[in-house]
Amino acid sequence: MTARNVQDEAKKKGLPWSIAKGFHTFLPISHPIATSSLPDPYAAELYLNVNDQQRQRDKIELMLFRIPRMLSEISKVMDIEEGDIVLTGTPKGVGSVGTGDVMTCGLVVDGNEIEEARMSVPVVDREGPYQFKET
Repeated sequence: MTARNVQDEAKKKGLPWSIAKGFHTFLPISHPIATSSLPDPYAAELYLNVNDQQRQRDKIELMLFRIPRMLSEISKVMDIEEGDIVLTGTPKGVGSVGTGDVMTCGLVVDGNEIEEARMSVPVVDREGPYQFKET
């Protein structure tokens, strides 16, 4: 999720956009997925539906860099420890959601959905806009 108003403000100031992605509730995470469920992670597909309409769906093989290279580059500047989560972005198809929408996402391998990865998240209102506060 991205708070676009915060992202726009950060862009104007030449600051990193990551601040727009760090609000509470912006990163629901599924249950752990056994590596045995992903014999070839590059063949897996990620999907996101909003109100039962497909918004995003693509294979992991379309990532610009392979997983080992990403982990290697990240580990040059910070430790990666068991349980850490590396966020790499999403397939094409970003768009806004609003109160009352329901986002459903998951992972498909060889045409079969990995049940542990499936999630359904209702979009709810919050009081006031997300605010950018410089430190």
